[in-house]
Amino acid sequence: MLKEAKAHVTRVRALDQLHRGDEIEARLKVGPDYDDVVIRRGCVQETAPGIGVIWIMDRQSGSRKAINADECTLWRVA
Repeated sequence: MLKEAKAHVTRVRALDQLHRGDEIEARLKVGPDYDDVVIRRGCVQETAPGIGVIWIMDRQSGSRKAINADECTLWRVA
């Protein structure tokens, strides 16, 4: 029987830690009694650390999405 490998997830605290091709999740806190909710997941396309924005290719929609790092937490998925 094969076990599904769990992805190693680490918090990204500064946008300059991200590079094109990194797989990330954007998470939003919904309340003190709940885990963060994944609102976007995808591959980094472009970063703009100066304005706090990254662009990803969203896995769910297949389209390019902008993520404002001030509105959510970012996590690298490896």
